[in-house]
Amino acid sequence: MHRIYTAFLCLFGCLTAAAQQRTDKFLEKLLLEHASPGLKHILQHPDSFQVQLIYTQINRDAQNRPSFKHYYYQVDNKKYFNPASTVKMPLAFLALEKLNGLGIDKYTPMLTDSGYTGQTRVWTDTSSASGLPSVANYIKKIFLVSDNDAYNRLYEFIGQQTIHEKLWSKGYPEMRIVRRFVAMNEEQNRHTNPIRFMQDGKLVYSQPAAVSTLQYDYSRELLVGRAHMNKDEQLVNTPMDFTRHNNAPLADLQQMLQSVLFPESMPEHKRFRLTNDDYRFLYRYMGALPYESRKPGYDTTEFFDSYTKFFRFKAGRGKIPPHIRVFNKTGWSYGFLTDVAYHADFRSKTEFMISGSIYVNRDGVLNDNKYEYEEEGYPFFREVGDIIYNYELQRARPHAPDLGIFEEAVAGLGEAPRAITRGDTTKKQIALVFTGHEFADGGMYIADVLKKYHVPASFFLTGTFYETPAFAPIINRLKRDGHYLAAHSGRHLLYCDWEKRDSLLVTRRQFEEDLALNYRAMDRFGIPAAHYFLPPYEWYNDSIVQWTDGLGLQLVNFSPGTRSTADYTYPGMGKNYRSGENILESVSTFENQRPAGLNGFILLLHIGTDPRRIDKFYFHLSKLIRYLQGKEYAFVTIPRLLSKQ
Repeated sequence: MHRIYTAFLCLFGCLTAAAQQRTDKFLEKLLLEHASPGLKHILQHPDSFQVQLIYTQINRDAQNRPSFKHYYYQVDNKKYFNPASTVKMPLAFLALEKLNGLGIDKYTPMLTDSGYTGQTRVWTDTSSASGLPSVANYIKKIFLVSDNDAYNRLYEFIGQQTIHEKLWSKGYPEMRIVRRFVAMNEEQNRHTNPIRFMQDGKLVYSQPAAVSTLQYDYSRELLVGRAHMNKDEQLVNTPMDFTRHNNAPLADLQQMLQSVLFPESMPEHKRFRLTNDDYRFLYRYMGALPYESRKPGYDTTEFFDSYTKFFRFKAGRGKIPPHIRVFNKTGWSYGFLTDVAYHADFRSKTEFMISGSIYVNRDGVLNDNKYEYEEEGYPFFREVGDIIYNYELQRARPHAPDLGIFEEAVAGLGEAPRAITRGDTTKKQIALVFTGHEFADGGMYIADVLKKYHVPASFFLTGTFYETPAFAPIINRLKRDGHYLAAHSGRHLLYCDWEKRDSLLVTRRQFEEDLALNYRAMDRFGIPAAHYFLPPYEWYNDSIVQWTDGLGLQLVNFSPGTRSTADYTYPGMGKNYRSGENILESVSTFENQRPAGLNGFILLLHIGTDPRRIDKFYFHLSKLIRYLQGKEYAFVTIPRLLSKQ
């Protein structure tokens, strides 16, 4: 009883205290000054089109930390719009949060069994590399094409009661997600079916059927339109009743998106409990386009590029330039269109958030599938988005934003999986890369040299390296100095045979579990889950490339041609040993004899080596850097080297 009473008070208090409609003169003036006659018509009839907009300016300080200024247009939490598929976004976040609490990987196969609702869902899903569905694959589908069944499965997994307890505790008391997107009554939607997580035929976690006992405040009647079609396709000449439907205020949706894209900008209690890998995963698929997905693959005649990108692009099936990414979630139903979005232009270094909703239903009849989406809805989003984007292009900023974390997340989408061993050979850029597993004797010396010459570098370190207490000071130093820290496998496994490269020595499960260990170890240092992965022993085959891509990662390796990777050798290794001077000579020889020199080169060294190597190459690092700087090479990190800008 206490739970029911508390929930009622929470909802009632929020509804009575909700702010009235808010409009900022700046945004209103900006829109009207640039609006076409069609857009002005929409803005001048608020009762008909029920427009709500939130435009968020983002400014960065010298350390790239963002601050936010929100502008509102006719935003009112009491003004109902049907949120449709936008409610899938918080469920994606909550599902990952729940998995983290259970200690289950998001790629683990998830089976939904029959229970109270009678909905049996145990099947093969080609979107999963293992042939079975998973939370990761459901989330991919939700953001790629707004898949309804994927939403229903996450609803089952989280449970109706937990959905609300979690969202209310995060400060979203008006959120109400009480319906699946399938024909069920109110009581059936309270019940969720049993869930099983399986791995190689073994049960990992079992969740029994559940029922929500929460009571919701339905005291505010929500009626829309003048008439509606009932389930038997008969016209009923009364408004459609949305009182017991899903509810999601636009400001809440915008805050949730901001809390995931910019977690540090929100109080901790408003954030979702996600790992760095979860953030990278979400950024990747919130920004991905349907054609860039291989598993599942989509018919692009139906699921075109801008299928779920309303602002600026969906009208006329607009194409999205490769230097622009939209990280968002849309919804459309009953004449309501909604988009909650973050726009990033990597070329112009422009970013902003924009969220909006509009109602387009001239005849006032709901559920008849006759809405003016194409004629008025999508053009509205295109024009408003263009007005804001054009304003942002000319708006003065204190500092240009570094959008690398978002650009890196979507890197390689749409391309056939491949290993990358070199960057753009037309640019005099070079990436200095260090790998590490069991030795770190050169760590502090290397850090000092890099700092002295203002050289950014990339460090690919194993889970063992990150977990070794004695190595913590160097890891923290490298992180503090701004170097790129990434993964090199959990336990430095040998993936394939030295002589028969096609012969795998690990299973896909072993590969994924080992790499997950690496990322967990990085997460404990607060290191973002890096998109680029360098395999142990610098040895891999096509299967490893495919498996890496399946995790949304990009496999990279050193550029062949020099003997820099032999800096780990020692005299006892016979003819394989290479001295420091020999390694330096191999670099200069390659640079002098090749037309492109070392342009785009990935030059790999080790952060530490066996004690039996006396001639430590890192003591030659200053000489190497001075030589390359003298040749006018710019040192960059791996993400910058492989950037498409």
